[in-house]
Amino acid sequence: MREIQLSRVLEGAVPFNENNVNSTFRGPVLTEDGETKLAVIKDLNLTQLCNELIASCLAEEFDLPVPKAMLGLVGEGVLDLRLAPQIENQARLVFVSLDVKVPNLSYKIRQSTPEKQSTIIDKVRNWDQIGGLYAYDSWIANVDRHAGNLLFGEPDEIWLIDHGHSFTGPNWNLNDLVPHKEYDNRLSEWLTKLLTAIQKQAGASGIREFSNKIENYNADAVMRDSRVAEILSSNASQALKEFLEQRVQYVLKHASAALGAPVLV
Repeated sequence: MREIQLSRVLEGAVPFNENNVNSTFRGPVLTEDGETKLAVIKDLNLTQLCNELIASCLAEEFDLPVPKAMLGLVGEGVLDLRLAPQIENQARLVFVSLDVKVPNLSYKIRQSTPEKQSTIIDKVRNWDQIGGLYAYDSWIANVDRHAGNLLFGEPDEIWLIDHGHSFTGPNWNLNDLVPHKEYDNRLSEWLTKLLTAIQKQAGASGIREFSNKIENYNADAVMRDSRVAEILSSNASQALKEFLEQRVQYVLKHASAALGAPVLV
């Protein structure tokens, strides 16, 4: 598993996407390797920041496509931040992901002709990682996977973004982390109804495959490599670890229900 790197947000970032719930910027960051990269920078509270970091690490570990994530340091006066947690020397912590320069699925559909929309939707429906996506979102209790949280490029580039509402939501507390509970999986609201019976069957196979991969999962490494154990309280970190480990046994059930294609156990 790749450890989340640190980066420093440089001056020159500008706000974008006014429809976002949280303040989002696009601008240059300096990586640990000494490279300057264009990135998307998100002003998040501590809970959402940790959600994003863990979700990114898990997606990478299990071969789901996410832009490379980093933990960003913002010096005083560099950005107008409202939610980002503060550390020493007045610096703030933000979530950083490299800019893959492709539009989200919702925007892509809105800007296309009806004929092109049909082609785009067909590509999404036939994506070979549909089942893994359902399973992943069920595992991390992501309650906000709408079409704007998929980036869709050409010809078949798909990226998963915006995981601040994982682990039951953006402001979860310890009592919210119930491993067996069926949380809302928004894929069931818009993607499931687009899938044919054959596509659901393929998705069900993907769910089973993903569920087998995470069986007996030990979350020690992800808590360490995401850096969440460094910035979150020990009680909250332990609760997240236990949630991930105990929830694996329910992923097959919940993801299959969201897909609308029960999988025999």
